[in-house]
Amino acid sequence: MDWRLAKSLFIAAFLLMNAVLVYILYNESNDEVRELSDTTNALSETNIDTGALDGFENVKMKIIIGEPEELDHEDDMSEEEMVLTLPIEEPVTFAPEGLKTYKDNSIYRGGEYHYDEVMSQPDTITFNQYYDGYPIFSHEAARLYFSEESATVTQGYVENIEKSDYAVEQHVRHPKIIVEELYLQGNITDNAVIESAKLGYYIILEENDRVMMRPKWQFEITDEDIERILYVDALSQTEDIIERE
Repeated sequence: MDWRLAKSLFIAAFLLMNAVLVYILYNESNDEVRELSDTTNALSETNIDTGALDGFENVKMKIIIGEPEELDHEDDMSEEEMVLTLPIEEPVTFAPEGLKTYKDNSIYRGGEYHYDEVMSQPDTITFNQYYDGYPIFSHEAARLYFSEESATVTQGYVENIEKSDYAVEQHVRHPKIIVEELYLQGNITDNAVIESAKLGYYIILEENDRVMMRPKWQFEITDEDIERILYVDALSQTEDIIERE
């Protein structure tokens, strides 16, 4: 065998493969730019305020799976298996900062939970569990829930979180594209104000002591003087839109 010829063929094949990959990535990038440009033009014909969506960074995410941990404590006041409710026995200021100190020092894996301004109320403050820098939205299996009235904290924790082997990592959909879809589908009016958009995960399936979580956008919207929270899939247009009641 002529090794010099084989080496030349190998190098040529390698360079061709890289050229194909660059071409694919270039076209994907151009498609995203064209899609966003079309969306921006469509939204410009409305009064929808999307200023809060500026600065979006293109990232890739995929479906993740985990296992709700069976938390156990002798003082547990909960009647459910996957959450733990304990009295707040230490003097604490019932405010995000005061409870942050308490959770960091006194709660199992407390540092993995971060304040959820959207779901919190003056007398009930919520901290969501985070995975890989993103919150797990709106589910008791992955949050700390502080109640001032009962002076208790209820905890759920998802362990052994990993990326699903049966899902493909995809580019996250631009929030402005999603807002356009919400408008065209009649989910918001042309006077809506997008107060914020946050990227995270949402538990969509619980089965056999495991949970499946999809990447979702959490939109905080003011529309016709009504405050709304919508959870919209970050990877696909075909998934259902979830609205917090």
